[in-house]
Amino acid sequence: MATLNYIKIYSPATIANMGPGFDCIGGAIDLWNEFEFIFHPKNNKTIELKIEIKGEGENSLSVNKSNLAYKAFSIPFKLLQINIPKINIKITNNINLESGLGSSSSAISAGLLAANYYINKNHGQCFSKIKLLTIAKELEDHYDNLAACINGGIKLCIQNKSEVIISNIEYDPNIKLIIIIPNNKTNTIESRINLPKTISVQKFIHNMSRLSLLTNSLKSPNTDTIKVAFDDVFHQKIRLKNYPKLIKLLNKIPEIGGLGSFLCGSGPTIAGITTKNPMSFFYEVADYCDKQNIEAKLLITSFTNKGAYIKN
Repeated sequence: MATLNYIKIYSPATIANMGPGFDCIGGAIDLWNEFEFIFHPKNNKTIELKIEIKGEGENSLSVNKSNLAYKAFSIPFKLLQINIPKINIKITNNINLESGLGSSSSAISAGLLAANYYINKNHGQCFSKIKLLTIAKELEDHYDNLAACINGGIKLCIQNKSEVIISNIEYDPNIKLIIIIPNNKTNTIESRINLPKTISVQKFIHNMSRLSLLTNSLKSPNTDTIKVAFDDVFHQKIRLKNYPKLIKLLNKIPEIGGLGSFLCGSGPTIAGITTKNPMSFFYEVADYCDKQNIEAKLLITSFTNKGAYIKN
């Protein structure tokens, strides 16, 4: 069996919650981080772990064994009691950190996929995607971003006792996303602390009915349904309470060319969707942000059915 020396992984950004789908819906989008894993001979005792990062987080992310991609990479070897190979990792980060675009899930998925591929090629064993998802939860507390990152598309993901259930949500391939990434950062753990521990029956019914509508309306979105489907009364406004301009932007998007809008993950990134001319919508959003003095990076993208993948 030939020894594997190199793996390159492309791992997508993901947007979770999508309005009422708190902790259960995630979608992969066409924005990618790149991870190169370079393997060294076992008998080379002078090689130490080396991690290089370019792009987002190049001056702040860990470059030792606490790096998230490396931590994820090491778990399958430990579970199978296989020695972790000596590696270098080169990371090109295009996904903004602490922005609600699943940068952590991207790193975790890449590390797990690289390990799984290496173990399969060199030891004849491998884990299923569902098993990789359950392993990933050791490093991230919810499945929504991870399910989309590993599998691609828009996924509804729940845990039933010890079982993980993933359901595919169909969507119109003509959907385009305008992603508004403010200069602010959000810590997901701190953001979750501020959320209520209980909600009223009325709010529960509100979100569950919108979630049901959302899962059906993404495949044929129109102004009458999708705006309502994205409406949330549980987490979005709480997470944006310190950013009143972003709350106004969230509400304004359907008035300036978007079919609907939602907070990406824990924020502060906001997404607007359209099925028409994305450039016209883009300029409307950019103009509004400029007039409201909202400092943000804007990009046009779309959902992708491709999850993290290997390209050697």
